[in-house]
Amino acid sequence: MKKINKKQLAVFGFMAAFALILMVFSPESASAATNSDAWSKAGISPNGNIKNNGVFEDLNTLVWLVMAVGGFWVILWIVIGGMLLSGSNGNPQRRTAGLVSLACSAGGGWVIYKCYDIAGYIAGFGA
Repeated sequence: MKKINKKQLAVFGFMAAFALILMVFSPESASAATNSDAWSKAGISPNGNIKNNGVFEDLNTLVWLVMAVGGFWVILWIVIGGMLLSGSNGNPQRRTAGLVSLACSAGGGWVIYKCYDIAGYIAGFGA
């Protein structure tokens, strides 16, 4: 492992402090949250009402499509994980692969189940 000398550490510390200063102490006029003109240029009303245009319906359809495809994908991996687990014959690596597949498909299923809530949370950022 290469040892870092004091000069490199000082340069890195200066760059990190400068980046932090740029992120924390930005002027309010540069912030999109306070500049309502930026929201109107993007087609979003100041009260965050995006349901009036057709984009909301298209995104709603897209979320339901992703949920349907994801649901079939989760079912596929539950079947594959079960096959790996039942065909392991005491082999610890294959048993672990089957259990990991089942655990990951359960986690993915939970994300797919909450997909509509996640999309609604993200859509609420403009409000």
